[in-house]
Amino acid sequence: MHTLKDNYIRTSGFGETWTVQFDPPKRKVKTYFEESVEIMEYLHTTKTGKFQVLCSGGLDSQYMCNILLKLGMDFVAVIISLESNTGVVYNHHDIKHAYEYCKCNNITVKTYSLNFDKFVDSGKILEIAEVAGSCSPSVPACLHVASQLDGFSMIGQDPAYLRLNKQNGLWELVERELDHSLLRFYNKNNLNGCTYFNMYSAEMMLSFLLDPSILELGMGKLPGKTGSNSTKNMVYNNGSGFNMPPYIYREPYNISNSWVKFTGYESIIYNDKITNHPNWKAFENPPFSEWNGAYHEPYTDIVKRLSVNQ
Repeated sequence: MHTLKDNYIRTSGFGETWTVQFDPPKRKVKTYFEESVEIMEYLHTTKTGKFQVLCSGGLDSQYMCNILLKLGMDFVAVIISLESNTGVVYNHHDIKHAYEYCKCNNITVKTYSLNFDKFVDSGKILEIAEVAGSCSPSVPACLHVASQLDGFSMIGQDPAYLRLNKQNGLWELVERELDHSLLRFYNKNNLNGCTYFNMYSAEMMLSFLLDPSILELGMGKLPGKTGSNSTKNMVYNNGSGFNMPPYIYREPYNISNSWVKFTGYESIIYNDKITNHPNWKAFENPPFSEWNGAYHEPYTDIVKRLSVNQ
């Protein structure tokens, strides 16, 4: 199975030469929710093994779980606990949201405890990053856990991401090489799963870009915003009835009805023992530091190009 349906996204180069090609949908797209349901049903009929969703507690993994719950499909939420040699859970502040979400929705949880100190010290973090072509030390742990699962693993990557270019005032699609490191790892290891659910098909990508809330954003009609993360919950809620809260990244917890999302690595990046380790500092140098490309295209251009069959 392709990690992307019909291999509709293709990349070449790396770093400054990294570029992306997208195929347009061959039919008229439906709403993002309808396209998501269609893809989940497709995955359900073609998968091998039980759905195992790597659940960070963030909006993207919650959206996947909500789709599965809506369809009555059986799955397990896998929560990664990053631990020290002495048993301290580095990402407790982050995964507590995942546990709370799963408890509220009666979702079966499987906790995968990973000794992160040993993961770094052994060099496993570099081994996985090199296979994936990843510039970030926060990606390999997730990929390691995915490789150890015995079912159909699912990772909820961001949907199409838009960012305001402050130099020219235009909204742009931004596709990061870092995100594609997960796809590369799955492909190279022939892993059983889907690591790009929220952009799994050309139809899902375009339907997200054409959602009324994203259309307003991309046309500059939502002043004050600089990225699409704080708007994507509106796309997730459109027609689904999920009522998912706004995504507010690292903001104070006293904001009512808001999702506060961390990376889970906050305690780690302030841990001198880890960040001064040669296997962590290696990410500052080639080849790892070179796998950091980003593809930019104006929102109006990408929508026009992908809408040829609409």
